[in-house]
Amino acid sequence: MKANELRIGNYVSGNAGIYIIKTGTDINASEKLEPILLNQDWLVNRFGFKDNGSGYFQHPDYNFFLYHIQEDEYFECYKQVPANDDTGDFKTLQHVHKLQNLFFELFDEELTNT
Repeated sequence: MKANELRIGNYVSGNAGIYIIKTGTDINASEKLEPILLNQDWLVNRFGFKDNGSGYFQHPDYNFFLYHIQEDEYFECYKQVPANDDTGDFKTLQHVHKLQNLFFELFDEELTNT
């Protein structure tokens, strides 16, 4: 994980367990931090996504979906767009901080622990 991947508010793993980046100093200390693997627990129990079954998860307030590719340990991300727009966003994600960053980029809102 590189320091330029992190933003204030990102969740990472450190020596003391789960850690929230709170300052620029925390970001500069990123060589001591590890990414957190994105999983169903983070999506449903921490970020409030709805488990639609069969590996699909939906954010409760946005047309933002994730599909779990179990054999490769990542999630495919989809953002629905209007029917007359074929520029739908798609991205693969493995780590919590990457999901947080993408969510902020798309919706200008933080994805935080509910």
